[in-house]
Amino acid sequence: MLAILIFFLIGWVTTACQGQPEISMPVRSEVAVTGSPSAIPSAPTATRTLTQTSTQTPTLTPSNTPTLSEPPDCRIPSDDYSILNINGHKLNQRTYDMLEYAATLYSGLIDVTGVSITQGSYTSAVEASFGTHAGGGAVDISVMEPGTYNIVYDEIEPLIQALRLAGFAAWFRDFDDLYPGSPVHIHAIAIGDRELSMAAREQLAGPHGYFWGYNGLPVQSGLPNRDPHGGPVICQWMMEMGYPNKTATPSIDE
Repeated sequence: MLAILIFFLIGWVTTACQGQPEISMPVRSEVAVTGSPSAIPSAPTATRTLTQTSTQTPTLTPSNTPTLSEPPDCRIPSDDYSILNINGHKLNQRTYDMLEYAATLYSGLIDVTGVSITQGSYTSAVEASFGTHAGGGAVDISVMEPGTYNIVYDEIEPLIQALRLAGFAAWFRDFDDLYPGSPVHIHAIAIGDRELSMAAREQLAGPHGYFWGYNGLPVQSGLPNRDPHGGPVICQWMMEMGYPNKTATPSIDE
């Protein structure tokens, strides 16, 4: 009887032990690496990207110097100062050549090279011109349709831009701009003319002048008036002659 009891006890203990789950411990695996030490993979390294901040100043080189981009219609004037008589007014050949070129750029109703010329150069006949016509390079152009008294306002701005591209400082003078009752016209000064009067030089580069963005009319007090036509057209040949920084003070024989 005792033997039977012992047999059952041994069986019960064995069954109880087999019913418990097996707890396995993690085993660190080893990787066998063959070859030279340089073949051993290294641990990944974090890469830090640097972003340029405002404290880093870029270095400029001389190649970054800006260059002049001049209008495509710029053309160097001639150097011919022989005297012509056009519509009863004196002009030198250089000024007339510039008018002819302006006429090709303009192609409008106003006769730039003929009957529309109302005052030329080498004259002091009109006192209200401030002496700007006393030397070469000065010309006044009517803005009336030839043969009529009709002012062609739509033609004024295109003609002024054509004159400027041809090398003139040109402005529209409205009624009463110069004196009470003064007529409407376009006043033009040929840039770089070596025979310009001192007053004409002032209209180019003086304190009320074309190259500084003004309308060329002297003022008794206060600031000069801004150019109503958008500022000067500057060609490379003008810069080579010293404009726009050229002063109005050199002598006529310069």
